[in-house]
Amino acid sequence: MQRLPMPVLRPFVATLWATTGDTHVRSACEHVLPTGLMHLAIRLGDTPLQLPDADNGVVEVVGHAVVGGARDHYYRKHARTPSPTVGAQLRPGAARALFGVPADALAHRHVALGAVLGDGTAALRERLLQEPLPQRRIDILEAFLATRLPRPRGLHPAVAESLALFASGHGVAAAVERSGYSHRHFGALFAHAVGLTPQRYRRVLRFQHALDAHRRDPAGPWARLAHNAGYSDQSHFVREFIAITGIRPQDYRRIAPVAAHHVPVEIRPWTTGACQVDSVQDAGRH
Repeated sequence: MQRLPMPVLRPFVATLWATTGDTHVRSACEHVLPTGLMHLAIRLGDTPLQLPDADNGVVEVVGHAVVGGARDHYYRKHARTPSPTVGAQLRPGAARALFGVPADALAHRHVALGAVLGDGTAALRERLLQEPLPQRRIDILEAFLATRLPRPRGLHPAVAESLALFASGHGVAAAVERSGYSHRHFGALFAHAVGLTPQRYRRVLRFQHALDAHRRDPAGPWARLAHNAGYSDQSHFVREFIAITGIRPQDYRRIAPVAAHHVPVEIRPWTTGACQVDSVQDAGRH
């Protein structure tokens, strides 16, 4: 389940959510796709978050309570042991407001929540463990995040305006010009708030437009989808899709993930837990 946060949190928190952990597992591993936002997740089961590296077979164990920075490509996650979890999607500006760190310090990685919140993390997780109802767990997390709010400040005006410009299809050059800052100064302001450079953020935004269009018309032609999303041509779209998701567009369409940003993939039997996707086209035969 998920819901909007209380009004005072909405400048920093997009959604609050909770799962029961009893979801059917379609694969032992999944690709989690980027949204351009940060996220916070507190797992309430016995198994911590595990992130396999397909290149060297190493599995990184992050912990039970984590903050995931903004990114412009997928990450791999073990999904074989679902866990009751409560969490939040965090808007640009939330890293500084809630955790006291710039967003680009957390970008492209997962950090144990205790590293940014300190001792309060264990107490928060203990309170969540004592509450069996998902909706009440959301309430507890929401109340905790509200206590972290600073005095009202909001986003830097140049960053806020650029987000609106990007959402309406404008490019980075237009945002820099409107800001009145140099390209370098504007890029630093944006990355501190969002976690990604303006160019990388727009890359994710364009991908999200394509993904939204695919959800509305799952059988629609890729060429039309790519054009409407702003890609120069279909080959450009395919290259970007593979770079961001780790799979081809046709694989994504065939797999038809239940959750758009969580794509189940196969694991090679000879690896030490690392997720592989070059055999994903054979998933239906396993």
